[in-house]
Amino acid sequence: MDISFNKTKGFTIFELMIVVAVIGIISAIAVPAYRSYIETANMTKVTANFEEAVRLARNTFTKDQTRVTIGLPASAPNNTDGWIAMFNRTGVLAPGGGPAYIPSNNNKDTGRGDKITGAVGVKWRPAKTGSKPKSARLEIWRPLYLSLIEQQAKITSNDIEIKIQRSP
Repeated sequence: MDISFNKTKGFTIFELMIVVAVIGIISAIAVPAYRSYIETANMTKVTANFEEAVRLARNTFTKDQTRVTIGLPASAPNNTDGWIAMFNRTGVLAPGGGPAYIPSNNNKDTGRGDKITGAVGVKWRPAKTGSKPKSARLEIWRPLYLSLIEQQAKITSNDIEIKIQRSP
């Protein structure tokens, strides 16, 4: 009498446990690295939006000065909504969704850009006359997004001042 056993082909429980352990180790390393990569990319996007707004505003002020000098009417926006429309014309979105540029009410808790979505804050300040005259200026705020430092750019027809406001 010949008794033969059919060997089934497959993985043992030990081999499956090893595979699961290796996948767990790789996931433990890869997921935090991926999150860090995404956060860095999002902070870079917010900074790029801020810097692009500063460049565009400066170019617009320079173009406006040239137009006025040669006798043409000024064409730069003269309100916050006009500047935001100019900046948002490219269709760029904030990392957290929504428009990349929003109105700023200059309130450090609620209105210097959006620290949740990463939207850059914009505020137009018209010229002031009187005992302490001030020229018109545009304020652009890079928000406290993730671990970014909040920055403010004040742009006039003659000057750009960029300063750090506060750290996260």
